[in-house]
Amino acid sequence: MTRRWKGWRNFFRMTLPRKTYLVILLLAAGALAGGSILARRSLPAPVQPIEFSHRVHAGDNQISCLYCHTAATRSTVAGVPTVATCYECHRLVRLKNSETNKVLEHWENKQPIAWVRIHTLPDHVYFSHKRHVSAGVACQTCHGDVQTVERLSQIAPLTMGWCVDCHKERAASLECSTCHK
Repeated sequence: MTRRWKGWRNFFRMTLPRKTYLVILLLAAGALAGGSILARRSLPAPVQPIEFSHRVHAGDNQISCLYCHTAATRSTVAGVPTVATCYECHRLVRLKNSETNKVLEHWENKQPIAWVRIHTLPDHVYFSHKRHVSAGVACQTCHGDVQTVERLSQIAPLTMGWCVDCHKERAASLECSTCHK
């Protein structure tokens, strides 16, 4: 015989297994709601070894994202700029500041810049920058208005639901094996 919910007064009269299932259900609903809220928050911008201003480079100087992130057109990852890429400009544009000096020191010492990763996806997710770039998806779609920020942080939640919504808007593939390998 099933009992219908008749308020908290009757909750305490329920048998222990019923209470357990109800509590588990409430906790699961709360966890899903909380996870959804947390997934939509942007993550704080990590401190990088060199304070790189996306506003100055991509905004003020209008340098294309693909100039520094050269692998984005041919690989799954966009890649981070090499010391050579930074040096190529800053050997000519030698600003007198400590951050530019760090670039020059890395070049002279033949040391790579240990950039801190900002965007991360779970291991079971396959994402190709090459496919998205060749499909005409703007970098700002996932990375936000990079040309207006000093220090980049993860803006988009990069959740499955968020990606699926984007695929639906663009009439792109919704086949599971497209993203899950």
